[in-house]
Amino acid sequence: MKLAIAALCLLLSTAAQAATKLVIGSVPTIGDGPMICAIEKGYFAEQGLDVELAPFRSGADMIPMIARGDISLMGGAMSAAFFNAIADGMPIRYFSNRAQSPVRHSLVLRKEIAGGVKGIKDLKGKRLAIAGTGSQTEYETAKILAVGGLTLDDIELKSLGMPEIVAALASGAVDAAVLVPPLDEIAARGGGVRMLDPDEVIQPRMEVSGMFYNTDWAKNNTEVLDRFALAYIKGARFYLEAARHGPNRAEMIDYLIKHTPVKDRTVYENMAWSEANPDGAVTTDSIMDMQEFYAARGYLKRKLTLEEIHDGGPIQRAIAKLGSAAGK
Repeated sequence: MKLAIAALCLLLSTAAQAATKLVIGSVPTIGDGPMICAIEKGYFAEQGLDVELAPFRSGADMIPMIARGDISLMGGAMSAAFFNAIADGMPIRYFSNRAQSPVRHSLVLRKEIAGGVKGIKDLKGKRLAIAGTGSQTEYETAKILAVGGLTLDDIELKSLGMPEIVAALASGAVDAAVLVPPLDEIAARGGGVRMLDPDEVIQPRMEVSGMFYNTDWAKNNTEVLDRFALAYIKGARFYLEAARHGPNRAEMIDYLIKHTPVKDRTVYENMAWSEANPDGAVTTDSIMDMQEFYAARGYLKRKLTLEEIHDGGPIQRAIAKLGSAAGK
């Protein structure tokens, strides 16, 4: 009996040692839904991966970490900082979708001005908050303003962290901002007024965020990266079912409460969730459109080719095994 127990313990120990540890950087939001699912549903474990999410305040904070190899993978938006990091020769590549249109972002107005804003043109001269110079919210804001014949020069831009933007709307420090779920829901509860969803006016459909890898690490760990991609897509499909009000929504909310800062179940129940591509496919036209915007603003050191930015190999190899869910 003792020998059997010892053998079992040895077997379990060997299995645990065989799991490959991956530390993945992220800014904890609902955008981590696919990764959270892959952790909680055991999809990573099935692939022999022990995945840990390392929280960061912003994508910019993760860039030095992934460039040094302190983290092998990260989730983030395609900001000007990422284009410049690649232009500087940092070993970073974008390989999978994390969130894309419809993303359920909202242009939220301060309640005191909402009655006087009948259209986009009425935002002229107003104080609009963005999540930093060269951020994706700056891109979204510019696209929205263009519908009303305005540019970023026609408004007063305020650069704040996303949580601080909600507080600034409530206090009257800013007049409007593009907010992501669930912060738009929280702002609305505080009296903010949703004006529009950027998806209604932005073309091409936005590639909001994705997964990046360290190219030096990936070169030596192709098989590990492929296993990650396969498990990640399975997680994306589970998450997407919940985002579309499937029977697993309550279970997904439990996972989000566990892994993200927002602990109020009713926020997740009432908000519209951003979507992820069920095949991990990347909207490359959107990425290149963002690059054009950042270049026009003078933020980029040089323009990159799509091949410098994106590697579709890991996702293509995963879909070859899983089969495509496109159109389902």
